[in-house]
Amino acid sequence: MNAYAVNLAVVAGRGSHENKSFDLNYSLFHGTAFCLAPNLFLTAGHVYRDAKGDGDVALARLTPGKLQVVQVEDFEIFEQIDLALLLCPNLEAEILKFHFGALEYLTDVFALGYAFGLEHPTYHLRAFKGHIVTRRGLNILTGNPPGYELSFVPPPGLSGAPLIFAGSGETPAVTGLILQHHTAEYRERKMELGLALDIVEILTLDSRLLGGSIAERLFRRPRLVRE
Repeated sequence: MNAYAVNLAVVAGRGSHENKSFDLNYSLFHGTAFCLAPNLFLTAGHVYRDAKGDGDVALARLTPGKLQVVQVEDFEIFEQIDLALLLCPNLEAEILKFHFGALEYLTDVFALGYAFGLEHPTYHLRAFKGHIVTRRGLNILTGNPPGYELSFVPPPGLSGAPLIFAGSGETPAVTGLILQHHTAEYRERKMELGLALDIVEILTLDSRLLGGSIAERLFRRPRLVRE
């Protein structure tokens, strides 16, 4: 797995579709994205909204010696599950396989992204590793979708990164999408956790960019109905 080709920075700056240029010198880092299919990328919905508020939005592959920045051409935001689908033509990226099975307690997972990579030219790809604390409905979102509590806390910039599962002898696979830091509270006690959307939720979506069901068009599966 080429970490730089899997994990892409979501940046805001000054772009031109006509000239196919994007000025990274004025960019701000807002989060991380990853590839769903050729030219189609996923990130957290709030990451794209925040980036759009600061200017034009692009995805950047920051491989040392092979920098590539491509402006987002079109997008869809699925508010109920805090997910954004981005159309970004001709950006080179590695597509991991997707794992749609639910993970159990203590399953090891990891994520890479541009945590604390706030402003060019200072940025670092950082890795975080932990385990599944529990799988539950994410009641912080209106759709109450299934997701995971994680033993590591996602810092700013990691939102939108793929949550990756690699079982013994298995190829790394995307099993979720990093959303945010979460403070669980019970009476006077608090616990700092991470939250990730279960990637199975993309199988419930109809996409204007795809012209139909993501499940049917990309994965040859029947579309799921959100419970």
